[in-house]
Amino acid sequence: MEFTTAVAVYGKLDMPALSVLWTLVLLLGLLPTAAVLGWWLGRTRRRQRLEAGLEIDMVVGETTLGAILAILGLLLAFSFGNALNFFEVKKSRLVDESAAIGTAFLRADYLTDPARTELQVALLDYAETRVVPRNSGIESSESALAFLDRTLQAQAKLWPLTLEATADPTPPAIKTFVAGAMNEVIDLHLYRVVTIAEPVSDFAYAMMLATALAALFLLGDRAGMLGRALTWRTFVLSGFLTVVMITIVDLQRSNAGLIVIDQTPINATIFDMRAALDGRLP
Repeated sequence: MEFTTAVAVYGKLDMPALSVLWTLVLLLGLLPTAAVLGWWLGRTRRRQRLEAGLEIDMVVGETTLGAILAILGLLLAFSFGNALNFFEVKKSRLVDESAAIGTAFLRADYLTDPARTELQVALLDYAETRVVPRNSGIESSESALAFLDRTLQAQAKLWPLTLEATADPTPPAIKTFVAGAMNEVIDLHLYRVVTIAEPVSDFAYAMMLATALAALFLLGDRAGMLGRALTWRTFVLSGFLTVVMITIVDLQRSNAGLIVIDQTPINATIFDMRAALDGRLP
């Protein structure tokens, strides 16, 4: 993909390897399968020991299973807390940027036309590029870089137009008033860029998945060794683990999936800007 802005300096953003849907399919397939495989192996070992005349240890694997479940609980707790905090940060950054764009737009009213209208139209165009479409979220490095390229093209017009609109004989106080608001708009771009990438690595996801698989495998293995059937309770646990893990993944993305950031703040700002410009634009 060819870019016309400095978006290339952002490099390869750390984006998820799988979509939320494929992650859900993976979890729904792997977690119950781990329990079934563990139960089958445990039952096979039980039969072999009984055929060899050996006793069955009634507390087999209790310590290991308890330790693995404790580790899994710790990982899920920290991961869920981190995901929820990251989601709130992203919402906060969007609100801050929406407010900054609206403030810069209003402060531009202190300038004279035609520079005032040109600057406000440029702000409106820029604000429209900051909206993440609901049905085409940022899921891959390519879509993230395409989003950044589009918004940086609009951003590149803001500062030159600000300098032109605040040129002499504009009073110094007005220059500072308008330029300060525009500078904040440009700076907040960097804060939102930080929230595009995943806050954790694929390795961290793999570690959480491996722990969940180990826990269910050992649970099934223990049931098989004790000669117990693999009941619905094991699959209920598998289902709840799937729900918790997919929620963690979904919260950490928040630009695509089931749980997405509400774009109302930036859309409301865009609506107000359009309404203010309706009477001045042809």
